[in-house]
Amino acid sequence: MNEIIRERLAAFRAGHELPELDDAKLFETFAAYCVLHQFHEERFEPELHRTGGGNDLGVDAWGIVINGDLHHDLAGVRQAVEANREMNVVVIALQAKTSASAEGKVVADLADNLRQICARSPISYTASPEVMELHEALGLIYDHQHRLTEHSPRLEVRYVHCGQEANVDLLEKCRSAESAIDEIGRFQSVRFAAVGWRELDRLYKLTNRKVKAKFDWPNRSAIPAMEGVKEAWVGTIPASEFVERLLVDEGGSIRKFLFEDNLREFLGQSNEVNDGIAQTLADPVKRKRFAVLNNGITVIATSFDTSGNECHMSRFQIVNGCQTGHVLFENRDKLTDDVHVKLTVIEPESEGIAADITIATNRQTEIASDDLRADQKIHRDIEEYFLIQRQPRDLYYERRSGQYDARSVTMTRVIKQSQLIQAYASVFRGHVHEASRTAKLRSDPALRIFHADSHPIAYYTAAAIWYQVDWLLRNNHLDRKWKPARFMLMAAAVRRFAKGLDLPQSPRFAERHCEMLLKQIWNRDEVERLVCLMIPHLEKLLETEASKQRLHDLARTKGFTERFLEAVAEVE
Repeated sequence: MNEIIRERLAAFRAGHELPELDDAKLFETFAAYCVLHQFHEERFEPELHRTGGGNDLGVDAWGIVINGDLHHDLAGVRQAVEANREMNVVVIALQAKTSASAEGKVVADLADNLRQICARSPISYTASPEVMELHEALGLIYDHQHRLTEHSPRLEVRYVHCGQEANVDLLEKCRSAESAIDEIGRFQSVRFAAVGWRELDRLYKLTNRKVKAKFDWPNRSAIPAMEGVKEAWVGTIPASEFVERLLVDEGGSIRKFLFEDNLREFLGQSNEVNDGIAQTLADPVKRKRFAVLNNGITVIATSFDTSGNECHMSRFQIVNGCQTGHVLFENRDKLTDDVHVKLTVIEPESEGIAADITIATNRQTEIASDDLRADQKIHRDIEEYFLIQRQPRDLYYERRSGQYDARSVTMTRVIKQSQLIQAYASVFRGHVHEASRTAKLRSDPALRIFHADSHPIAYYTAAAIWYQVDWLLRNNHLDRKWKPARFMLMAAAVRRFAKGLDLPQSPRFAERHCEMLLKQIWNRDEVERLVCLMIPHLEKLLETEASKQRLHDLARTKGFTERFLEAVAEVE
């Protein structure tokens, strides 16, 4: 193996807490991380995408990006298909080998296998469950091809190795592979590329790069100087420039993480306001007046520099304009040169000023001011509670996208908001079967997730069991086939530790309850022992399941999850 890549792997092993993964699996995970990040810039768990093993047909990892979200299983793809009226789809598959030279036969064999995997007809070869999931996920997307955007779906294939960059012969084999896969007629475009050690090193460096944007903005004016703001600009920009330069990543998917500081989720095209925006863009006359018919976009940037008409911006968030941004993306084929959008860019001097701007720019919406303040406060309280914990119990709540990127923390200990919602809803709100539906959970008032009177220690407790089960899966202490049951196992472990008692409402009793749980949760050996005792019960339930559905689907049903929790209630 190349020495530079060996050093990168060592850093990757430490940074992703994979001490017990063997070198071959580690390299597959590393390659998946580097390649998939090219198409999805938000943080994700690369180990979940790895398929390497028996009967993998040469596909060591795969992922499907749908409208900016990266999916690693059939359940996620199904949820995305159900939720989106229009889909921009990028399918990524890769094979990773540590050999110091590239082999043309690998390219040909992988192309042949992908023709089987991507075709409509059943795979004639023996295939692993993960590869079968990819086949079925593609079939699901094909079933809804009327929703696909003009240049979708795309297939991106990478052969990752530790040798030199591709020579003429290998490049020709890649072109032949593209033609062979393209013949099945399932993709708008197919790209097959060999990635040598230099390109792999480049891709790894990109994973540590902060999100930046470079764009032309001649129609801007400086806002007069004011206390707490380094500088601010306002003006109009071609909507197509905004979408192409700021809103989408290298893979052509919307950067959904840019809206994490926005206080409202995208409400969908069926929403009355968003439907009105879309109708304006569809009207050849009205869309020319878009800049005065729409409130526009407000961006807060950590750094904003200009050189003539050229602007450079890094670590930025769209704090107002989530609906407008999504509708512009979904209607980007209608963004002619005469469609402009209002843009305000603010570089604040402090995080407190940024929070005030976020709240102020959202007062024009239906979100009440008191709710805005409360929403900000509970997230800060949770973040502060995480920060006072000490090793080895240190975890970090990512209240804002990328806030720990520049800090020397282990990224597997950083808990995203979506992960915290999943964990909290599973272990304390009894919604194990809906854990993957984060938007639904977040917006359900009955669940009171991130409510102003929430207990920060409860969120930390939920994050702790998430982290422990995730560690067991990442390091193969639990067979990866149990990944779909992770929320069931988390909920069952917490219920068992709590002896069936629910989280108390009283802050004082809730704190005692969680402290008792944490003493057991942070004993990894005990968590592993308990979870491993539960697996046979899960296997038995699967064997006796009359519907014969797979675990991925059963874990999303209330009946199955409740039967499992009941079956393991007394496990010792």
